Parts: sequence; C-alpha cells; structure tokens
Amino acid sequence: MRINRTNKLVLSALLMAIGIVLPFVTMQIPSIGNMLLPMHIPVILCGFICGGPYGAIVGFILPLLRSVLFGMPPLMPTALAMSFELAAYGLISGVLYQKLAGKRFAVYMSLIGAMITGRLVWGAVSLGLYSLLGNTFTWKIFAVQAVVNAIPGIVLQLVLIPVLVISLKHVGVVRHLTKNEKLDMKAACTKRFEPVLLEIDKLLKSSKDNLIIAIDGKSASGKTTLAHYLQSVYDCNLFHMDDFFLREEQKTEERLNEIGGNVDYERFKMEVIDKLLKKQDVEYRKYSCKDKCLEKSSELIKYKRLNIVEGSYSQHPYFGDVYDLKVFMNIDDKSQVDNIRKRNGGEKLDKFIHEWIPKENAYFNKFIIEEENVINIWH
Repeated sequence: MRINRTNKLVLSALLMAIGIVLPFVTMQIPSIGNMLLPMHIPVILCGFICGGPYGAIVGFILPLLRSVLFGMPPLMPTALAMSFELAAYGLISGVLYQKLAGKRFAVYMSLIGAMITGRLVWGAVSLGLYSLLGNTFTWKIFAVQAVVNAIPGIVLQLVLIPVLVISLKHVGVVRHLTKNEKLDMKAACTKRFEPVLLEIDKLLKSSKDNLIIAIDGKSASGKTTLAHYLQSVYDCNLFHMDDFFLREEQKTEERLNEIGGNVDYERFKMEVIDKLLKKQDVEYRKYSCKDKCLEKSSELIKYKRLNIVEGSYSQHPYFGDVYDLKVFMNIDDKSQVDNIRKRNGGEKLDKFIHEWIPKENAYFNKFIIEEENVINIWH
C-alpha cells in the first residue's frame, strides 16, 4: 500500500497548509471571522479523505504550529486545548465514516459525531488547563465558546464539508485513499478493479435512475472483496447470493441435480430483483448456513439508485435481462485451491473440489456466463 500511504501523506500536508493559511482569509470578515472556525474544515476533511489517524495528527499539530509561527492562537491554554479538540475532529470523522461506509447520510452522521466529540474534548481539556493556570472554567464559558459563538462555523461545516466529500468521492479522489475495514486488499486489487469503477461512473452519469450490477464468477476469485470495495466507494446497496442458499426442504434430488439450481433463485427474484425494478425497499430473511434455515428476523434495505448483486449464480438466466453491468471474476485452478484452503481450511476444501466448484463450472458453461459479461477480471 506504498502508493496509497504516499498519497495520504501528501494530501495531509496540503490540508495542513490550507489550515495555516485559511485563518488569514476568514479574518478579513471582521464580524464573524473567528466564528467560522477556519482550522476545523481542513482537519475534518483530512479525517474523511485520508482516515482517522491522519486527521488526528493534522488536527493536533495545526494549532500548535500556527501558535509557534504566528503567535495565534495563544499557546496556553487556547492552542493546546484546540490541539486536542481538532485531533478529536479528525480522528472521529475518519473512524465514523469508515464504520458507516455505504450507509445513507454517512457523511452527515460522521460529521455531527465528530463535532459533538470534539467540543466535549475541548471542554474537558480546557477545564484541566484553566485549573492548572488558576482560572475558572464554567459551563457558561463552555456553552458560549463551544456552541453559541461557533454557530456560523457549525452551519458552514454542515453545508460545505458534505458537498466537498461527496464531490471528491464522485471524481475518484476519496476512492483511492479510503479503506473499508471489511477489506483486506492488496494494492494490486485497486488497479485490477478500476475497469469496474470506470463503467459504474459512466452509468451514474447517465439519465437512468435505477442501476443494478451483478458480480458473478468462480469461488475465491475476489467477488466479495470487489463488492465491499464498491460499497466503500459508492452510495449503494449490496446483496449477497449466499443469503439465498436452498433451504433443507428444497434440496430434492431433482433440484440438486439441476444446473444452476444451487441457490433459491426464485426467492431472490421475488424478494430482491422484482423490488429493485419497482424502485421499492427490499426486505428479506437471510439463510443461515450454521443453523440451516432462514434467520428469524428480516432485514430491511432502503431503495437506492445503485445496487450491487454479488455471488455465484447472480447472473442466472431466470432473472432475465435486468442488469446494467455484468462482471465476471476469474481465477486459475491452482490459485483457486490455494485461496479456498487459506479461507475455509482443508476440511471445507474437499467439499469445494468435489461438489461446489463442479456445480459452478457446469452453470458457467451451460449458460455461457463468462462470455456474456461486459468485464472479465482475472485474479
């Protein structure tokens, strides 16, 4: 991840430089210059774009550096308290944004969480510093400085930062710098997946307001990794074919011998595909491989314009011509076996080799799945 780390360091340095210069600009607005919280914006952006640790470092250094260079803000207690405050902004905005990746209003929830936490940290540190200096720090001082006087800055952040983050994400800047915690991706994966993102970007620029993308392919070829990566980049829903395995009562000899019949494609079409085509919310119960039955509680997924369907059999002809983009994930036989052994262990490997892989290959061959795809990605 050397390139990724270099990009983050460069961008963090750039945002720190903006944080040093920006107060000079806002001070030209005498009535509310201080209230616009100019140093907060680049720090919070650093957390969103580069991640929590980078945001925390930039946030902690920035007020101290400005104090040393220009004498503003005063080092004690103002700059030191602000260092902890801004470090909290940068850390929390980045951490929450990663945790909430793919969820609706993730930017706003992360921003508000950071703003609340940062102010609480500032209050706690200020209380300690004021006491150390023999001064009094009251709730009234906290309320006035952290809330009342900060209202213009709070409004500006709530309006400006989401616009900037969403814009940077749309043009691909955030895509290469953020990391979804569900992912364990090598640097080469980002480059390997780039053709998929380019095609999705084209679709998102089209006038179509309902997009469904299918990721099919061989076991252990990277389908799930690609799907989670897409979810970390775009505001989309993600559906897994693994949630639609056959229930025990469906596993008749006829069904198990059916090519492509290894999943409950009828239920998937009715509960997911048909709902998406109607632009409706989706609600279904996942299949639990551990309990060999459907989970008791259902999951409600709010409709979004972009929807990703991931897993073997996701391009079953039973669904019809419903996908706006088809992706096939490929892998050579040796690498496939090695990946399955690492992921599932030797005991499950035998099941894959003698049952599940042959069934998948029969499905790929009968319905010429690989040839039907717009994008074919090799591991």
